[in-house]
Amino acid sequence: MAQSTKEKMSTRHLLVVLTGIMITFGCSALCFSTWGLFQPVVAEGLGVEKTAFAMYVTVMYLTMTVASPFAGKLLQSMDARVILSGSAILVVAAFLLMSIANTIVLFYVAAVMLGLGEITLLWLAVPTLINRWFADRAGFFIGLCMAFTGIGGAIWSAVFTALRADGMDFHTIYLIWAVIAAVTSLPFTLLCVRSKPEDCGLQPYGAAAAAAAAAAAGAAPKASGLSASRAMKTPTFYAVCVFAGIINIAILIAMQFPSYTKTLTSAPFDVAVVGGLMTTVMMVGQALFKVILGGAADKSAKGALVFAFCAGVAGILLCWFGAGTELMLYAGAFIFGGCYATAVVLVPVVVRQSFGSREYSLIYSRVSTVFNLIAAFASMIWAWVQTSFGFNVVFITGLIMLVVILLLGLYVMQSAKKYKSEWTTD
Repeated sequence: MAQSTKEKMSTRHLLVVLTGIMITFGCSALCFSTWGLFQPVVAEGLGVEKTAFAMYVTVMYLTMTVASPFAGKLLQSMDARVILSGSAILVVAAFLLMSIANTIVLFYVAAVMLGLGEITLLWLAVPTLINRWFADRAGFFIGLCMAFTGIGGAIWSAVFTALRADGMDFHTIYLIWAVIAAVTSLPFTLLCVRSKPEDCGLQPYGAAAAAAAAAAAGAAPKASGLSASRAMKTPTFYAVCVFAGIINIAILIAMQFPSYTKTLTSAPFDVAVVGGLMTTVMMVGQALFKVILGGAADKSAKGALVFAFCAGVAGILLCWFGAGTELMLYAGAFIFGGCYATAVVLVPVVVRQSFGSREYSLIYSRVSTVFNLIAAFASMIWAWVQTSFGFNVVFITGLIMLVVILLLGLYVMQSAKKYKSEWTTD
């Protein structure tokens, strides 16, 4: 008979978490946290404008937008080992292609491959698998896994800098990236993960204890959720999509920090150095806050939302009005990391709490479609606002977006309650 895993977590549960950590630490961090470092190097090496290389990121995000619904269906119906391993191979192949590419067109082809792989590895795999394997503390473990995008980003950025300092060509670095991506993903996606705990004769962590508590209270076992078709007919679903989309615009204000410091011409410090360090500090902050926010969301998604809102407001205000000192700028960047973490931690928790886990991967993949479509253009939106109106308008716009995010999030959590009576099992 299956035993409660509330008191003791099985090795299988731990391996699922380890797999989530490794795919975000390797494939995802290599992809999303280092492309900016390659941009000037590759542009110079190929003899193209930096904007031509930046277009490769837009192609990647647009590919994820198109692929998201299909990836969600595959993850819902097929063996996770096949889907995750295939996705990892696509990422490895993309880095290999870039390691021999001598034309920007091949980078665009690689961007399509990265988009097809990363839509599953970063956006869908962790929240889907963690929600399947953990009835309790799911938010904490999602946050823990996602924190390694920031940790990996810091490590691989340092590795890139060291390799370039030794005079290594970008083609060789991409080859090294391919090897790292393979080593940090395939052993885990092939050997350490299963689609559902039932495949191993187990229950989700905490499921037995939750069922026992419900029985003791004379309640029926909690239904698993709405079907995807029903969920997508509710106003709550569209509110979640807008909620997630605006979050993805708002958090990317952090990418403007280096440009912002360069406008502080009378500052008593090296603005270029401080701008770069603000980005690093923000990465450390968002890694830490992903774990904190995930744990908080397990207890209260509303409380986690309010915390993230306050962190975002405080971070922007400190950067805006604390420009006279380095410490204020660093503090603002670090605190803003608490808001940055919402995209990959709070959004999946809100989706699960709103619609349940019955067809979670299908529902969340639709939300990711909106999320990634906006991500393809979000950086350009901020650059346009900054160029056209200046940083005062950038910060004011960011604060307005945070208020909209808070109101939308509260609406989603309240409106979702009326659909709980419609939750059914598979």
